Amino acid sequence: MASSSHRGSDYYGAAPYRSREGLSTRQVASSDEIQLRIDPMHGDLDDEITGLRKQVRQLRNVAQDIQSEAKFQNDFLNQLVY
Repeated sequence: MASSSHRGSDYYGAAPYRSREGLSTRQVASSDEIQLRIDPMHGDLDDEITGLRKQVRQLRNVAQDIQSEAKFQNDFLNQLVY
């Protein structure tokens, strides 16, 4: 399959995502859940899994940076008020 692995739009309520390795997502009832279907025709998913792990690690780092920045700004604002 020659499709790009970077298709899709919004995180929640997004159009279905399908990678060239045969992975696809679909909407579920809760907006914080993802169901992943693996196409059995593609047995070698190591690269896809490694890529997903890397993305999760990057997202975790971004979330930690956002948390640190929010705490810093909150502390700064509290100093201005008092």
